[in-house]
Amino acid sequence: MSGPFTNEQLDMLYGKAADPVYFMKQQGTGFVYVWVNPVCKEIFRVDLAGTTVEQSMPKDLMMEIHKQYRIAIKRNRRHLYRDYSLFSDRGTAMETELTPMVHEGDQFVLAVTRDVTSQKKIEEDYLFYQSLVQNSVDPMLMISADFTILDMNPAYEKTFGVHKCEWIGRNYENIPQDKKKFFETGKLLLEDSTLTHQTSSIFLKRIKSDGREARFSASYSLIKEDGIVRAFHVVFRELTNELLLKHELKRTENILESYKDALNYAALVLIWDISGMIEFANNNFKKLTGFESSELIGMNITTIGRSMLTEQELIHLQRVLNKGEIWRGSLRSINKNGQPFWVDATIIPLMDVEGRIYQVLSILFDITDRKVMEEQLHHMAYHDPLTNLPNRRMMVKHFKDMTKESIKTSEQIAVLYIDGDNFKQVNDLYGHETGDEFIHQFARALERSIRRRDVAARIGGDEFLILLPGISPSNSRKQIDGIIQRIQETLKKGWVIDGHQFSPTCSIGSAVYPDDGAGFDTLIKKADHALYEAKKQGGGLVCFHEEK
Repeated sequence: MSGPFTNEQLDMLYGKAADPVYFMKQQGTGFVYVWVNPVCKEIFRVDLAGTTVEQSMPKDLMMEIHKQYRIAIKRNRRHLYRDYSLFSDRGTAMETELTPMVHEGDQFVLAVTRDVTSQKKIEEDYLFYQSLVQNSVDPMLMISADFTILDMNPAYEKTFGVHKCEWIGRNYENIPQDKKKFFETGKLLLEDSTLTHQTSSIFLKRIKSDGREARFSASYSLIKEDGIVRAFHVVFRELTNELLLKHELKRTENILESYKDALNYAALVLIWDISGMIEFANNNFKKLTGFESSELIGMNITTIGRSMLTEQELIHLQRVLNKGEIWRGSLRSINKNGQPFWVDATIIPLMDVEGRIYQVLSILFDITDRKVMEEQLHHMAYHDPLTNLPNRRMMVKHFKDMTKESIKTSEQIAVLYIDGDNFKQVNDLYGHETGDEFIHQFARALERSIRRRDVAARIGGDEFLILLPGISPSNSRKQIDGIIQRIQETLKKGWVIDGHQFSPTCSIGSAVYPDDGAGFDTLIKKADHALYEAKKQGGGLVCFHEEK
């Protein structure tokens, strides 16, 4: 095994992945490929394993890879980076997630690269559309299918002398009679459009804010989802040259159609206002979250999915959005039935003409399968594959947590180093398959014997480790003896494998934190010495460090 994972484990998790996956080891100032999946071999046409980044990449790309790897290592947490910028000329866009890890003093990095070209196009299309609407000199209006005013751009307000804040959310039926002149003609034409379900361009007369009557063309673009009209986007053009205008109208319609295609291509799309109230959700949400899009409208974003972000992550997200910047990252949520799912999220703040956020758009992609594989990989790195008990690396983590609590409570932690007596005979007499089941049953017996707060681990062939926190200094020996007695009684009852009864014994060495040492390795060494004394006296015995 080179590193925390075997090649077989990596093959099982990432061998069939469609994206390039690299498992790297830091060597000096560079990085060596320990393992790559078949996709990498197809791309590079050679097996990179054993070579360095310097040998396989152009210098400028190698320097960027080294830079990003070092950022991940320095932060000691997952790090996501892109190799492109929005509106760049490159035909493809790639994004890489780096996971740093340390094993036996060596630094490793797991790199998973994926093609996000389609997602880049969606972001670019949306930002282009926003720029088109907000900066357009042509008045634009967004109206829902039930004739509620959803949005208008600054040019509409200026041209017709209306104020957006007074009309957003108002239905035509609720508009005062003396103000209906601003919208009534449009309503009649939109009703006609719903009958044909076609995009149409018509000509009309409207009074401008300066009191002059002017002729306009109006292009009505229907926004449909699953064949149902959800809203209308209306573009007004003041007529100067009707023939030229018709060509321009067609061009605008094509842009709007491209925007709708980009919007509905996204796996999941949500729009909410600054209070968190959801205003739009496409139908793709149902499959992943269990919510109908109609259920989501009017709900608060904090209730949908009960997103699991730490307070620090929430603060960072809000800080990015408040700057008017796009936020990218992974989010873990809970669906309607209480099942977890993961999404890759692009969250875009939508700004008004004065630079204030009035809506937030999120474009989400389901990455649950990838996250499940990562969790399996993490589990393999910290658990014994035969017994599913924690391994030595996980015990180090548990010990750190227990010592922090011990300092607060002034309680002790007992370490039990357990070695099975004559386990080799099981393999010799009954075969390795029975031997593996024997080890598995031995692990379950240990788990049944200890308290809920205690932790058992397998650290070798027939060697096990148990951490016992919460030991009272005034009554430590009695508490430890009680747990050891339960272990011995459980083993004595034994178990049956293929008709054979097994009732094994074990030898135990014990050391106590902090009396016998403050560090994990020190305590294990002392418990191991105590175990050696127990074995030397004939096996099946218990020896405490202070009694050696």
